[in-house]
Amino acid sequence: MFCAVYRLRARGQKLEREVVQRHPVHGELLFTERLHDSRPGRSVMVAMLLRPDGESYVIPVLDRARVTRIRGKGVLIAGTEVNPRGRGLKNIKADRYRQTWWCVPAPSPTSPHTSPTSPPCASPG
Repeated sequence: MFCAVYRLRARGQKLEREVVQRHPVHGELLFTERLHDSRPGRSVMVAMLLRPDGESYVIPVLDRARVTRIRGKGVLIAGTEVNPRGRGLKNIKADRYRQTWWCVPAPSPTSPHTSPTSPPCASPG
């Protein structure tokens, strides 16, 4: 689903509402299993915001993602932002921070109903 996503944190710290509202990013929202567990509610989920190519990320991936609220026109997703910073001998090195996304469905830029102005968005509060 194509969405406007508002990142509510920077490096794990909450941002002011005015800052959040000025910097939405747009892309295809994908919420899927990263690690499957057959027990209900135990699978590890990941949220991604993809560019039109369907392969590259608009913003860093949200690991251990969970939907925490569905309200009005949007969905609140919380998890851990993963910022890769290089490779070590055994794995990829990354910085990890708490992150929350406020996701609002928006018209796709390829949709025939897209207006020349940016889509209206609701705030998470």
